[in-house]
Amino acid sequence: MAKAVKKTKTTKSKTQELKVANPNVLPGGKLNNFLNNFPDKVKDFRKSKTFYIVVLVIGLALLVTLKKSWFIAALVNGAPVSNFELQSKLNEQFKTQTLNQLINEKIIMSEAQKFGAVPTDQEINQKIAELETSVGGKDTLDSLLTQQGQTRTQLRDQIKVQLAITKLYTNEATVSAEEVSTFLETNRETLRATDSAAQEKEAYDTLKNQKLSQIFSEKFQDLRKKANIKIF
Repeated sequence: MAKAVKKTKTTKSKTQELKVANPNVLPGGKLNNFLNNFPDKVKDFRKSKTFYIVVLVIGLALLVTLKKSWFIAALVNGAPVSNFELQSKLNEQFKTQTLNQLINEKIIMSEAQKFGAVPTDQEINQKIAELETSVGGKDTLDSLLTQQGQTRTQLRDQIKVQLAITKLYTNEATVSAEEVSTFLETNRETLRATDSAAQEKEAYDTLKNQKLSQIFSEKFQDLRKKANIKIF
């Protein structure tokens, strides 16, 4: 009986030695193998399509979070109004009018480029300064723009086009002294200026602008017909 017991103890000891010889069955053995192979797994993952999809999804999520205004125009009782909805509605209502305006501006600026009549920044700034003076200052002009739903950038674009038209056709819009005199006789009471010299200048500018507008209207119809326009 004693010998049998001894043999059993020997067998148990060998089993323990086998367990020690295999590190994967020890606590943390599988974890060690995972950590050792982790860099290779990461490299393989980075080469897979899944990696780029995950990066793209994370990037879009961050973009939506940090730049919410790019995607959402407003929240109404927690419900979003997307910029896509806003743009779709604006396209329905104003697309034709706005597109035509942009096309016309492109035609005018193309013609100005052709004849060296593109206004400089200095000329535009000077015109804006004159406009500020005429309305009572910078703050007043900004207030008027806000009331009209316009910005300084839009104002600059409009003035740029107007100056281009003036530079293109000013030589054709001639005003004689006789025309100024006739205008003063019939419109003196409607002028803002009070002294004689200022009234003559105001009359001249008014007649000049009227002729410019008429000449431009005639010229532009021809330019529009000749332009290569493709609307999508």
